Amino acid sequence: MRRFATVSLFALTLAACAEPASETTATVFTNATFVTMDGPNTDALLVEDGRITALGQDDIDAALGNSVTIVDLRGATVLPGFVDSHVHVRELGMDAIKVDLVGAQSLTEIIARIRAQRPNPAPGEWIIGQGWDEGRYADSASLEGLETPGGYPDTAPLSAAFPDNPVALESLHGFAAMGNARAFEIAGIDADTPDPQGGTILRRSNGEPSGVLLTLAQALLMDAAPEITQEQRETAIRAGLARMAQAGVTSVHEAGMTGEDVAAFRALAERGELPIRVFGLLNGNDTELMDDWFEAGPLDDADDYLDIGGIKVFFDGSLGSRTAMLSAPYADLPDTARPTARISLNAIDRLAVQARDTGFQMAVHAIGDEANDCILASYELRLSESPYDHRWRIEHAQVVRPDFAERAAALNVIASMQPSHAVGDSAWAEARLGDERIRRAYAWKSLDAAGVPIIFNSDLPGEPWEPMQTLHFALTRTDLDGAPDGGWYADEVLTREQSLRAMTLAGAHAAFQDDTLGSLSVGKWADFVVLSGNPMTQDDVREIDVLRTYVAGEHVGGE
Repeated sequence: MRRFATVSLFALTLAACAEPASETTATVFTNATFVTMDGPNTDALLVEDGRITALGQDDIDAALGNSVTIVDLRGATVLPGFVDSHVHVRELGMDAIKVDLVGAQSLTEIIARIRAQRPNPAPGEWIIGQGWDEGRYADSASLEGLETPGGYPDTAPLSAAFPDNPVALESLHGFAAMGNARAFEIAGIDADTPDPQGGTILRRSNGEPSGVLLTLAQALLMDAAPEITQEQRETAIRAGLARMAQAGVTSVHEAGMTGEDVAAFRALAERGELPIRVFGLLNGNDTELMDDWFEAGPLDDADDYLDIGGIKVFFDGSLGSRTAMLSAPYADLPDTARPTARISLNAIDRLAVQARDTGFQMAVHAIGDEANDCILASYELRLSESPYDHRWRIEHAQVVRPDFAERAAALNVIASMQPSHAVGDSAWAEARLGDERIRRAYAWKSLDAAGVPIIFNSDLPGEPWEPMQTLHFALTRTDLDGAPDGGWYADEVLTREQSLRAMTLAGAHAAFQDDTLGSLSVGKWADFVVLSGNPMTQDDVREIDVLRTYVAGEHVGGE
């Protein structure tokens, strides 16, 4: 993987700049290219009480009083802070609690990673891990010579390696889990355990569980594992947000908040410990949680640090694990495919009615073309009854039918898409779909050309997530090493301006925050990122470093 360059001289000189003194009410940021995202570039920025009050040196000179601090940015580029509009930030901060399995290439490597990160577990202690790629395993006919139902590994070696410790390992995209024999014993999963509705227990030829659970069957295992404490939850959230601030992200949309997550975010907000802004999307699959929130209504923070106004609903599965809902069979291994609806369409429709009537935004996970068609049909029905500025979203919109773009554009439904997914899935996506359907998958430019609003985000922590990485994927459709040469279906790339807008102003708009966030505009919060190069013009955005991150004019990340 190519390593990002460092600009140590700039970082040092910037770090030496004076911070605003406590009595100072105005700060001028100057000597930089300010890319505003809603107008022409400018050369200076005035910040007062956390907001932008003037743009351009001439207007600033006319507005300045006696008490001002000047910050010389030494020729850098300044952009509005990046809005990562689909994240799972708590999971990003869980490294200290869960074994990191991202990038593991085999069951042997998974076992080695566990031993390295948890070298001396106490007998009976649970070992929890996350990040093994279910798409890669589902694409394998066999792994390490073991019996592999549906291409997944038999976890007998995991049981042999950790006979006294229950092990539960969550997958990269959340559509599978694997565990060892001790964990299955504690969870009560055996040959007589039936498949739950919407889930599958993979089995050996003798009917015994092989150790892998798909979609809703994961709960059989994970519900037996110990819950993290609220203190651990808050620590993980704070750590994840701090990492994102370092990378230039000033606002996130947390997708699928549980009740415990909400409590943790609210506690951090009340203590002033959220380093960047959070727009919450509640877990719409939790009926009890949603009943409470429909009664209470959305949370609108005047300072925009914690707004909760959306509902994230998990509908189908993933393309990699062959659990996404397609309107025709999978092109490869159709007999192993297990298309899954994690919630009924009737339940989604009820949520849509309640969301519309109480002011919540709908955001539904839909991967397959059948799933996308079903969700769009529900939106068409409910929004036609009461048209308004809904800003409802489809998360991923990964594989769509030929009429999807026209219908979504007519309704102004937002396609929330992940450039990293196209690149990460490129090794096997065409095999899953065939050469016709692949042309309607990950189709950013086609959707944009039809008038569908698009936002770009990371869906972290499953893929490389830093904004310059996301932008590289968006502009090239290649991985961080530049493969494949020329890009994977590169005719679907957007322009630099379109891609950056999808990562800034469009993301703010998708959270009803474009009046205060997303661009460098007078009256908006002074949320911006200082970069070592200009992504509008620099050929290789991988070489651009984040030097500093500001939220409401305060330094929250970088040197």
